[in-house]
Amino acid sequence: MLSACCASPNDAKHHELSPEQLSLFKVPLGCEAAGGLGCGVKAKPILQALAREPAVAQAWLNHSGTMIAVLWRESVVPKVGGEYVRSILAEQGLAARELTGAARESALREFSSGADWYRGDAVDRLSTEEAGIIATRLVRRVTAKVPLADGTIETLLAAFAEMCRHQLIDRPLTSARLRRKLIANEILKVGRQHLHGVAFKALQEAVALGHRPVKGEQ
Repeated sequence: MLSACCASPNDAKHHELSPEQLSLFKVPLGCEAAGGLGCGVKAKPILQALAREPAVAQAWLNHSGTMIAVLWRESVVPKVGGEYVRSILAEQGLAARELTGAARESALREFSSGADWYRGDAVDRLSTEEAGIIATRLVRRVTAKVPLADGTIETLLAAFAEMCRHQLIDRPLTSARLRRKLIANEILKVGRQHLHGVAFKALQEAVALGHRPVKGEQ
């Protein structure tokens, strides 16, 4: 049985859904802070908007944030319904390209596996994963300059990840620019409780680079 993130409204497995009522779209919803990961912050309002459309039975984002799958209600012609997807992404300044031919067949096979496709009520899992990646990146920057005890590393990883998770999930309307500033400020506030002297300076330098990957980082 599929998890809640990947189930259709009647809990049918992906391979049991009618391909004729499915449309798949190429979308630019990858995470800037973590390569190969979908951006939960960007995807959530789009998937929620799609779910509110009477023509849409359900919609999913794949793990990498490169595709959206839409299951249309039986009365809807998929080719006509595709305009809903394009208009909703356009409202966010983004474009969606419907997949056809071999690209669609390949995407359908991926979708039919049922693995790592997320509905609007589950994309917070992507943001939680992103938060952990950001926390690990920042701690690695610090330990590359200053050795830290294992206990301190574990404490920082957990604290940084929770703080990032809060900013990504609990404050969805924050602008990207303000979110970067808030993450930086909160990381330093948390770090000051556990690091001192050269170790805290190393954290300041790590934060100054931003929470996105720089050259040589994943």
